[in-house]
Amino acid sequence: MRIIETLDDIIIELLMKLQYDFPLTPTPFRDVAESIDMKIDEVLRILKQLTNTGILKRIGFYYNYRSQGHVAALAAFSCKNSYEYIANLLREDPLVSHSFLRDHPIYSVWAVIKRVSKDELLKYIDYIGKIGGADKWIVLFSKRVFKLSVKFDLREGISKSGPYSMIIENPPSPEELGINPMIPKSVRSLEFVERPYLMIAFKTGLSEDEVVDLIKEMLKKGVLLDPGATLNERKIGFTENAMITMEDENVSEICECVAGLPYTTHVVLREPYPPGSWTHNCYAMVHAINRNKIENTIEIIKEICKPKNILPIYSIADLKPGVIR
Repeated sequence: MRIIETLDDIIIELLMKLQYDFPLTPTPFRDVAESIDMKIDEVLRILKQLTNTGILKRIGFYYNYRSQGHVAALAAFSCKNSYEYIANLLREDPLVSHSFLRDHPIYSVWAVIKRVSKDELLKYIDYIGKIGGADKWIVLFSKRVFKLSVKFDLREGISKSGPYSMIIENPPSPEELGINPMIPKSVRSLEFVERPYLMIAFKTGLSEDEVVDLIKEMLKKGVLLDPGATLNERKIGFTENAMITMEDENVSEICECVAGLPYTTHVVLREPYPPGSWTHNCYAMVHAINRNKIENTIEIIKEICKPKNILPIYSIADLKPGVIR
């Protein structure tokens, strides 16, 4: 099955390798090139071309927001008249990492927002709701993140998490590990060169091997997550995504079960504010080339994890596209 009609098989193989088997070595691009019998110069040329066409967002590591001292919440706004103004406000905020128009009958605009405290989050969301003209809104704090790995199986046509998807509950900061915080910031998006850690090593007075060893330690401790390529889902034909929200008396166990399934990219246990305003507090994301694949995943969740109630909320439009998260 061809997911990206404009790309040949070797490029699909390259992107799959960079998503699911990214080498933790000083020369990751050379190692990937050798593993699929390509020359390093050709791989780097292709990566730059894929970036220019918008298919490839970045190659690097996700820097855990909790290790940066942030808290996060999913805010849902009811916008009966118009959503454009509130969408523009959210688009301009660098601490809004996702913003989508979704098909829920009450809440149309959904956004993931980060701040340094719950109080700041509540104040900001209240401010946005009021000046944005929302009729009402709810806040779903991230009580526990079970899983985060946004990767796309270009052969199956559905999202599939990578090998570093499970999340440590209370990750340390880099400083607590004795690591210069410049390192995790710098490896979020790697330069397409044969030795991408060379400049970081030079700036920190470390060797490239020492930088890679620190990256491995931060992956182990949960400071860094999900290494490899981040793709633009719509550019590769993944036009459907759904928040699969679940209700159950044992909601934490449901989240843990859903996190163990390969097709979920985010799994979060949420805490609603005001209390009781929302009951489907286990949240998972699934992305695919069509809704049938998502519906099949929902049936798998029902069969294996058995939540009391399940409500999929599909995306209609990405209100903050192209963001490197």
